[in-house]
Amino acid sequence: MVKSAANDKAFQSRMKIIRLVLILSVGIMALKFVAFWLTKSGAILSDALESLINIATSTFTLYSIYYAAKLRDEDHPYGHGKVEYFAIGFEGALIFGTGIYIIIHSYNKFLHPQPIQGVDAGILLTAISGLIMYFIGSFLKNKGRELHSEPLVADGTHFHTDAITSAGLIAGLLLFRFTGWLWVDPLLASLLALHIMSSGFQLLKEAIDRLMDKVDLKTIQLVTEVLENMRRPNWIDIHNLRVQKFGDYLHIDCHLTLPFYLNLEQVHDEIKTLEKELNNALHQTVELFIHTDPCQQIPCALCSAPDCKFRKTPLLKRVNWNSSNLMQNEKHQLPAG
Repeated sequence: MVKSAANDKAFQSRMKIIRLVLILSVGIMALKFVAFWLTKSGAILSDALESLINIATSTFTLYSIYYAAKLRDEDHPYGHGKVEYFAIGFEGALIFGTGIYIIIHSYNKFLHPQPIQGVDAGILLTAISGLIMYFIGSFLKNKGRELHSEPLVADGTHFHTDAITSAGLIAGLLLFRFTGWLWVDPLLASLLALHIMSSGFQLLKEAIDRLMDKVDLKTIQLVTEVLENMRRPNWIDIHNLRVQKFGDYLHIDCHLTLPFYLNLEQVHDEIKTLEKELNNALHQTVELFIHTDPCQQIPCALCSAPDCKFRKTPLLKRVNWNSSNLMQNEKHQLPAG
């Protein structure tokens, strides 16, 4: 039987949030399809179809959050967190495909234009659904950042995109109401489809980047700031820093240079201190794989280790750690001359 983190508070919070979003998504979809039934607008149909996609993707997100919470096992030594990026990619692919369908539908509308009915009702229902989606998007993005959940942030971004789509849709319906131009509806639907496809492409690209372990500069920057703020005198140098995200987990690899005269127990204590401080500062589970290097009395001019009996030169400069010099696979040195 596979164990899971079902009792974890963050996990429970994510599950409650996505269930609530699913319920609200069904209500929003119903509003939009009622608006389409009243107006027969291709642009409103485009908006309604995207809400249908919201339900499908939220369902997959719900499963991905559950699956990602499973504890690591022999087959998945890094855990199951990367399934969340499959959820993001799935969402992006569905959104992109929906955009293609809408463009095809809009082309037929150009060839056979039809007047929009019940425009005022369509505007009202679209405005209500747009406001609801905006507030849901803000809630999801805030909670996603708080709970370190990429799928929740992605869903929040998608809801914000939908809200912007609704605003554009309202503008188009108002234009038709005052002009009666039949080509407004299919043109607006096509523009919304391009906007939808762009959103889907960005989500798909993000998922591929994360699955390919592309450097997350924002996370790297956060980790380096924490390391700089909590550095200890014996931590002479950190380099070859790499960070991977697996759901709730951050997996960090690096090389740590320590004074050569420390014994094995002291080296272990320094590493455990580093691990503890990172976990406390980043507010999520951090796993460290550290390669330790002895100082070999080479970087004495950069070393702030106190009371070193083997120091060859005094401390000349303290190197400030940043994302650029910590990611390089070489020890820090003073410029020649």
